[in-house]
Amino acid sequence: MAQVPSYQVPAHPSGLDMRTQLNAIVLALIGDNSGPTAPTVTYPGMMWGDTTALRLKRRSNANDAWIDIGPIDNFLSDVSGSVNNKVNRTGDTMTGALTLSNSTGPLSFQLFLKAGSYSPHFRSNSALSGFEWVNGANTAVPMSLYDNGQLVTTNGYVSANGNIEARNYGQVMLVGAAGNARMRADAAIPNGYGATAIGMGMINSAGNAWNLQISDNGNYSWRGFTWTDIQRVGSNGDANGYRSWIGPGFIKESEYNYGPYIDFNRAGSEDYKWRVHYNFNNGALEYMNNGGGYCSMSADGNFFISAYGGAWVSNKANAGARVQWDSGINEWGPINGPTTLDMGAPWVMEGWRTNSNGNWVSGAQWIRGVCLRNQ
Repeated sequence: MAQVPSYQVPAHPSGLDMRTQLNAIVLALIGDNSGPTAPTVTYPGMMWGDTTALRLKRRSNANDAWIDIGPIDNFLSDVSGSVNNKVNRTGDTMTGALTLSNSTGPLSFQLFLKAGSYSPHFRSNSALSGFEWVNGANTAVPMSLYDNGQLVTTNGYVSANGNIEARNYGQVMLVGAAGNARMRADAAIPNGYGATAIGMGMINSAGNAWNLQISDNGNYSWRGFTWTDIQRVGSNGDANGYRSWIGPGFIKESEYNYGPYIDFNRAGSEDYKWRVHYNFNNGALEYMNNGGGYCSMSADGNFFISAYGGAWVSNKANAGARVQWDSGINEWGPINGPTTLDMGAPWVMEGWRTNSNGNWVSGAQWIRGVCLRNQ
């Protein structure tokens, strides 16, 4: 290492002095003016090997500062390290962050994803505190993701605070291999009272019919059912022939071929144990035990009981039946001449009494009656 106080050779030196000074200048140039302190005389572009910092430095063109180039032993090592840390344009793997900064406006520089002539890009937007996807034409932002987690797309889908919203009557579609299911909100959902209200429901996979509608007041309807009440019509759509209907305060059953019925059993896998059946052929209401007896109530209120001799039980004795009196004898009369006489139920005529003494024209008559009961 060597430095010289001056690169100027004085005039008319002796041969030995000139040789000595030239050798010193050559050694200083070859050794980059190396030394623990900077040379006292400097020139633009001058090199200095700083042996204190072990850095090679170059004098600025204005000769007013030293520019650090790199280590003395390998001044290109810093450049090599920097080059080695750069991403290769033909494909590479980054191990650190990539920042696309733009300090002059709210939009960051873009990250383009180019495929042929199609080149959409990502960017951040400080005006909305979020992130944007920009279309390939760079004319619209079809999707934005806000710092609060809200996701908004221009076709109406919004996700905010854990909620997914489909706006402007958009649909949430769940797509599977065999088809899709759709959910949609609507302001024209029937409310069950002849008006419409906001509501939502499920739409069929073709997107042209409601399978389920629920209005804001809690009323609902399924396809094949009607509003407010739970009604199910037969698969043939004949609401008058086949229908189960649970309404406010009533249950209504309709069955066209057999007549409606209600079954009772212990387990769903069993056949019925008892059945209540409306027999439309005779208008009777039947109580049937599966494999056992039954009873039937006719339209006039009489009962048929299979265990009661297989006969009708009514409020009237059958023809020829032997009955007991359920009261004492009562008489209506006397009847003298043309008279209107009423003997109301449950009295039945038991006999006739007269005191005509053989002359029924001048005598009085009485109708005798009793109440009867079955034995």
